[in-house]
Formats: sequence, structure tokens, C-alpha cells
Amino acid sequence: MTPEFYLVLKERELEDSLANRVFEAGFDDSELTIRSNRAAVWICDREGELTELVREALAQAKQGGLNVLHVEIENEAFAAS
Repeated sequence: MTPEFYLVLKERELEDSLANRVFEAGFDDSELTIRSNRAAVWICDREGELTELVREALAQAKQGGLNVLHVEIENEAFAAS
């Protein structure tokens, strides 16, 4: 089973500039969507252990200048920092 989770961002709108930043941060294997009334990166295509994938995605987002509010897995939410 491939882990799936969301990086919920501080931004609320799916603007082109945000989509470009998400792509440039290396999330071209993920989907930009809305989750909890905020923009979110849905990560669903990465193989590995959930905890490590979340850590890697958070580091990738930070390096790419994305403002992560929190991580969501189904109905659970975890703080990003």
C-alpha cells in the first residue's frame, strides 16, 4: 500500500503562481488541490514508509519556499513544525 497524505498550505487560493512554486519545488508527482479550505499538495505516488515520506516532503516544501500549515492523513492532522 502506498501512503497518501496532504501538505496543507497556508494559501487558500489555487493560483498559477502557487502551482508554479509547487512544481518548481519538485512536487511534479503530486497534485495541487483544496483540502480543509486551503491549498494542499496531495502526495499519493511515493513508495516508502509514511513517517519518512512525510519528513522528506516537509523538507522538500521548505526548501522550495512553500508555507506548510500542517500535514493531514485522512481525518487526522499533524503540525508541520
